[in-house]
Amino acid sequence: MGESIESIKRYNQNEVLEILRCREFEKLDIWKGFAYYHDYPEILLEVQDNIPSEKNRLLAIKVLEELDECVRLAQSWLENFNVKGDRWHPDALDAGFEVSQIYIGHYQSGGHPDLEEGFMITFRTINYYPCEFTVKFHENMWPFAVEEYVE
Repeated sequence: MGESIESIKRYNQNEVLEILRCREFEKLDIWKGFAYYHDYPEILLEVQDNIPSEKNRLLAIKVLEELDECVRLAQSWLENFNVKGDRWHPDALDAGFEVSQIYIGHYQSGGHPDLEEGFMITFRTINYYPCEFTVKFHENMWPFAVEEYVE
């Protein structure tokens, strides 16, 4: 990227939706095959030749329009985590989670060599906990897996 912090483009969720709907791809920050939106949550969109595929563009619009429902569906996966036995952070999950990143495109899942196509939503705890939790969704907007990552 090589840009200073001041030159990074920042958009809110409604502005990102408008950019995608209007195909204003010149407004995107493109780096190594991904469009980045640096506002919170961070949004990463897989692109080819600096342009998202029509399929990814439409999926990104749908995910952002239905983000509240996607988060609701992800909650059932996040509820499976229990850190009450954690010596340092037994109450880390008590306040819940917030979305930290949304990724739309191809990704690996479960160690399979074939790439899945869909999206992932990464959550971090509102109370500090040194892990993030990524819920993976198929293109049909249905979650199918969750992974935990140490930050």
